[in-house]
Amino acid sequence: MGQSKKKGHTISKLWVLVVLAIGIGTGVLLSAFTAARELAFDFYRFRFIEPVLASRIVLSTTSIALLVALIVVYVKVYRETKANFSLGLLVVLFALLLRSLLSYPLVLLLAGTIPLGPGTFLSSAEIFTVVAYAIFLYLSLE
Repeated sequence: MGQSKKKGHTISKLWVLVVLAIGIGTGVLLSAFTAARELAFDFYRFRFIEPVLASRIVLSTTSIALLVALIVVYVKVYRETKANFSLGLLVVLFALLLRSLLSYPLVLLLAGTIPLGPGTFLSSAEIFTVVAYAIFLYLSLE
């Protein structure tokens, strides 16, 4: 029994790392694509994506990846248990996903409304949110 539980912890840790890698990798790619697009459309001024915006894209993409993984986990839990708690968690997770998607930096870029100011794009809240989602995913997989 101890060996099975240890194996489960290893798999959980691996899945958290996989989801984090997917989120970070996708965020880096989207950030690079956005930078290349800015360079192509404004070649003479050599406008590059700001490092602060690039890091916000990476953190937001990672948050979305973690939320999607959590939704998948809790859909499975709800199917198996039909517990109201799991359904409640799904509602909260969908709300957080919607919030994350609506405040996604690339959505704001497409909409043309980018609030500027110190600390707007890279806030400590984004970093703590990514860490919290990762911990929540890890605990949910146990």
